[in-house]
Amino acid sequence: MDTGGPPGVDGPWLLCPWCAGPVPLTHLVASDDEPGAQVAVCTGCGRRVSFLPPTEP
Repeated sequence: MDTGGPPGVDGPWLLCPWCAGPVPLTHLVASDDEPGAQVAVCTGCGRRVSFLPPTEP
């Protein structure tokens, strides 16, 4: 099934802020540096990408 995403990425993803490469959400893990943040490595450029989910209202 084609999700309209980058080739080779199965499931939802984020775009890398440096190269716009795909960062699959399944690669996110809890950050050791920032509480509440999650990090992953971009499949395009290999840089570390961090994501801080929004807080609930």
